[in-house]
Amino acid sequence: MENAKIPIHKDIIIPKRILPRLPSEFKLTKLGYPRKGALAQYRGPNAIHVHEYHRYWLFHRDHGDPRTFKGVLAHLLFDAPEIPLSILTGSVSGIAIGKIVHETRKSKSKNAETEAKIAGAIASLTTGVITFFLARRK
Repeated sequence: MENAKIPIHKDIIIPKRILPRLPSEFKLTKLGYPRKGALAQYRGPNAIHVHEYHRYWLFHRDHGDPRTFKGVLAHLLFDAPEIPLSILTGSVSGIAIGKIVHETRKSKSKNAETEAKIAGAIASLTTGVITFFLARRK
């Protein structure tokens, strides 16, 4: 399957009566977001991603194949940018809140460092999760 025939991020439905099974190059994968009703998902050559349904296959091509080092970078930047973005925003918010809590609590508490770590972790997780769901396209 050539790149030119499968557009990036444009879903193409192929009924199973036309294509009863995928070519052997396609491998079962957990890399990808599950879609409602899909039985399984596969990755194949040229960054092609397939979701299997009872009566059809749903094909699309990603910018990169997350199974390869080069592909994972392209995949994270162009196909799933919500992942690095949520890691970045979560990290920045966690560090900032941790520092603020530590500075305000260090003269008032013997456990200021622990309090800062807990507050930073809560802020990091909260910000990361919110960013993930706000930035996710589907």
